[in-house]
Amino acid sequence: MTVISLILLLVILPAVIGYCLYTEYTAEGLGHDALHIWNHHLRRAFHQGLEPGDFVIYRKSKASTRPGPRARNVQAAENGDDYYYEVDKYWALSEVLEDGRVMAVTRTGKQIYLPSEDKRLRKAGLIERFRHRGRFPSQS
Repeated sequence: MTVISLILLLVILPAVIGYCLYTEYTAEGLGHDALHIWNHHLRRAFHQGLEPGDFVIYRKSKASTRPGPRARNVQAAENGDDYYYEVDKYWALSEVLEDGRVMAVTRTGKQIYLPSEDKRLRKAGLIERFRHRGRFPSQS
C-alpha cells in the first residue's frame, strides 16, 4: 500500500497537475505563445530568487586552438584552425542590483556583471556545489 501511495504522490499527481496547467493555457486559444509566456514567467521567478551568497554556474562561450578538458559542445571552425566550445564557470553571487543585473565574483576575485535573465546563468544545485566545491570562490 505504501508503494502505491508513493507512486501516486510522486508520479501521477505531478503529471495530472502539469497536464491541467498545459490544457488551461492551450484551451484559451493562445497555444504555443501561452506556453512561451508561462516558461518566461517561470524563468523570471527563478532568477528573481537569486540572492547574494548563492553559488551560480555560468556557461561561457570560448574559442581557441586547443580546448581544455572541461570544454563542452566542441565544434570545429569552418577553416579548421579554431574550435568553438563552452566552459562552465563557477562563481558566487555578490550582489543583486536594482536594474535587473547581478554581480558575481570569480575565484580570483574578479567582479562580473550579468543580466539576471541570462539563459547561461543558473543557480548551482546541491550536488554541483559539493562536487565542484574547489572551483567556487571561498566564502570568507
